Amino acid sequence: MTHPHGAGSTINAQLMKIGLEVFPVYGDEVSGWSVDPVDLAPGQPRAFRYPSLDELFFALVNLNLSPEGEA
Repeated sequence: MTHPHGAGSTINAQLMKIGLEVFPVYGDEVSGWSVDPVDLAPGQPRAFRYPSLDELFFALVNLNLSPEGEA
């Protein structure tokens, strides 16, 4: 996938299935993980990223299991 803010740079993209939903996730162990590739753009704060794929998975599970508006 071509990075939205870097000409010619690429980011890792994969799909993660949580329940019946499928989420695109972006990143790697070095740059961090996000559901929004813009979060991985140069200059974006690392606070917008999850440090591990496990933490992003946990967040997505919580969002999927929580009643809407309470995650």
